[in-house]
Amino acid sequence: MFASMRNNRMLWRPLVPVLLALLCQTGVSAQMAMRGTMQEGRLMFHSSALSSNGLACIQCHADFDESRQSDGLIRAGHPLVNAASRETWWGQDEEDPDRYSDISHAAVFCVEHFMRNPQKLTAQQLLGLQAYLAGITKRPIPTPLALAPAADKTGEYSGFDGGDRINGRQLFFAACHTCHPNGNPGIASAPIPRDQPAASYARKIREGDGLGSTLSGLDPNAYDPDGELFMPFFGADRLTKNQIRDIIAYIKSLPPPPQR
Repeated sequence: MFASMRNNRMLWRPLVPVLLALLCQTGVSAQMAMRGTMQEGRLMFHSSALSSNGLACIQCHADFDESRQSDGLIRAGHPLVNAASRETWWGQDEEDPDRYSDISHAAVFCVEHFMRNPQKLTAQQLLGLQAYLAGITKRPIPTPLALAPAADKTGEYSGFDGGDRINGRQLFFAACHTCHPNGNPGIASAPIPRDQPAASYARKIREGDGLGSTLSGLDPNAYDPDGELFMPFFGADRLTKNQIRDIIAYIKSLPPPPQR
């Protein structure tokens, strides 16, 4: 019996280092998974898999400094470079007990509202997204970003006629085409009408889903987080009045949308 036990120990002895190595690898992998990785977060940021409508984070927020390396697009949201170190997001007050704990939790609002995904994000997805956004934060800027909503407080939106449709075409493809390909259904479920007054288009661009109206002080009840609208608004620092005027001229020059 003792000889058998001794033989068994001799058989197991060479396997001990292998088992220890496997255990260590498993522990490291689990630890990395719990931390999240930049690669994992970057894939999520650039993929539309998180959404139910085809929208991706990159389509509303650049993950690079647009002032230094523009890709020609005009996004409704600001770049998220250096954004992970902010103290608050979405205009929250620093003393608000319900403020988002970090930028990945703030992103859940986008996933649920703009990307129309009621499943939100898993704990692992939050860690991956946080790792990526923290990784592109090279110069911490804790001050909350100032928003620039520019809804017309009169509600009239006058002065948006007479734009340049040639310049408007370039601007349309930079700012609108992602969700409204050629003015037709895409991420947006319906085509853009071609025959509306200029004020109607200007209102939609400046107010979006109503949040632009609320933040501008035009209508405190315009934004409904549970409503059907999910278009982001373009503030004054994203599109100027002249640019919107030109975009409107281009939209009105488009042929009617194809019949479905």
